[in-house]
Amino acid sequence: MDDLPEGLRFSLNPRHLLGHACLARSLRTFDEAVRHVEALPYSRPVGSDVTAVLTEGAGTCSSKHRFLTQLAHENGHHAVRLTVGIYMMDERNTPGVGSTLAAAGLDSLPEAHCYLALDGCRYDFTGLARGEAAPLESLVSEYQVTPAELPAFKVREHRRFLSDWALRRGLDPDTAWRIREGCIAALAGRTPA
Repeated sequence: MDDLPEGLRFSLNPRHLLGHACLARSLRTFDEAVRHVEALPYSRPVGSDVTAVLTEGAGTCSSKHRFLTQLAHENGHHAVRLTVGIYMMDERNTPGVGSTLAAAGLDSLPEAHCYLALDGCRYDFTGLARGEAAPLESLVSEYQVTPAELPAFKVREHRRFLSDWALRRGLDPDTAWRIREGCIAALAGRTPA
């Protein structure tokens, strides 16, 4: 990760919930928390609490950026925004999904991705391998949400977008969602259920 901009470098207040959880892991600044969270394995936490990323030691784009946004906000940095973007996921921008897509006869499919936004710039701390292209280069829509809104909003908006996309191509929306879940499982290095 390159150096963070000034707006993402600040001390954490250990009297707040997430600041306290970070201090328990010797993370005293936001940039230390970013480096820690970005290095965590890519996997869905079992718990839905915002601290699950730390307590379970893993996270996805959603859980990692939800945590980081809430951490920034509890420390008074409300200009840090949680953003959901829909992009066309393929092997070039998301290494590891190509074989799952190919097995389904697809080159790409719409995926929802979370990241931070600050001062007109986007920051992705998911920690996945970089591809030939970045997911943020192929955005087709983008929304800013609060950490509390994220879980329901992301699933609802993503399913709506993916369903519309699938129907326009004569695909069953539930099948398209299962293919998407297979891609996510491939990113986490596990076999899809």
